[in-house]
Amino acid sequence: MLLPNLSSRNFVSLRNKNFFERAPPNINMLISIVKAFFAIFGVMDSVGNVPVFLSLTEGFDIQTKKRLAIKAVLRAGAILLVFLFLGNAILDFFRISIESFRIAGGLIIILIGLQILFGIRSFKDSLSQADDLSSVPLATPLIAGPGMITTTIIFSKEYGYIITIIAIAANLLLSWILFHFAHRIVKIIGRSGSLMLAKFMSLILVAIGVEFIRNALNL
Repeated sequence: MLLPNLSSRNFVSLRNKNFFERAPPNINMLISIVKAFFAIFGVMDSVGNVPVFLSLTEGFDIQTKKRLAIKAVLRAGAILLVFLFLGNAILDFFRISIESFRIAGGLIIILIGLQILFGIRSFKDSLSQADDLSSVPLATPLIAGPGMITTTIIFSKEYGYIITIIAIAANLLLSWILFHFAHRIVKIIGRSGSLMLAKFMSLILVAIGVEFIRNALNL
């Protein structure tokens, strides 16, 4: 009788495969949540958005920054929920492609970056405009940008609504925490460091906007 020639590596991989195949539904759901969370974490870039938040809110008092943070996160969440359930229908209704959406978001980000770079304070003239800042550009396209909206639509089909909502909610909570304590970063780096960071991030914003347009045009 011939026995199958199984190396230790093949045996371990076979055991791992059998484990995932026989894993209970709760374990499979947890694995999917973790995978969706880290995928969205990379697209949303919560950590990378902190310097941008500091640049856009430079000059505001701490309470205004905290208010902007929670409003931006809540409005971004509302946007993503709408596109989670109605994304394809909305784009089809207006006959808008994802590529066109990326270009529009890229242009907005470029304009924001140029305003910061040249010291144009159109977003910071009054508290009422500070409220507008929480919608554009913080909620969208910074948090809920074209990439996140596209990811949300795709994940709703790949993982289902529940897993996608949990992964999005966890990332939004992380964004709020980072934005909420962003003012402490200013205390550490100082006003001059904050100004230098703002100018540097304005260039990054312009580059991100250009990258959105390049990806949309497949350049």
